[in-house]
Amino acid sequence: MSCRPQRQRGVVLLVGLVVLLVLSLLALGSIRSTTLEERMTGNSQDQQIAFQVAEAALREAEAILGQPMLPAFVAVGSTGAAGFYLADPPDSSAAASRYRPLWLRTAADTRNPVWRSATVTADAPPPPIDRARGEYLIEQLDSDEEASPGESLQADSAEDRRERIIYRITARAWGAATADQAAPAVLLQSTFKR
Repeated sequence: MSCRPQRQRGVVLLVGLVVLLVLSLLALGSIRSTTLEERMTGNSQDQQIAFQVAEAALREAEAILGQPMLPAFVAVGSTGAAGFYLADPPDSSAAASRYRPLWLRTAADTRNPVWRSATVTADAPPPPIDRARGEYLIEQLDSDEEASPGESLQADSAEDRRERIIYRITARAWGAATADQAAPAVLLQSTFKR
């Protein structure tokens, strides 16, 4: 009996290459999935930062309206306003022109407002909030007469009415990653009666 060497056909090598290819494809898919999840988490964090900065800017504007003395409110297009404007309603005589509210106007509009920068990120907050930015705009809308709190509205009682002014506050903010982009990440509004 003689022992003859058998010919090897390379099947093991071929199976090993196929298994290696399948493992490489699975690893590549896992890397792409992880990268996508990381981007989604980063965008969500940036959106939350922008929301917090916009809300803080809104509260800053409300604090200004709560002060005894208010800054001067001027018409849109006036110099020196920096965030404090009188109402700018649509012009009924110019029906052909499309009205855009103050907070939606851009540099391309003829009468666009100057936004006031919020100071919420001025006190060196921790990263990444320090790269976020926010600003606000206050519009004096209308005045309204109402009874003083606790007063009766009956016809035979003495009237104690006072004028109340309504303001609209618009705050916008960009998160840490979107601070250099044109469109704000978050836009918030509130009304304030004084």
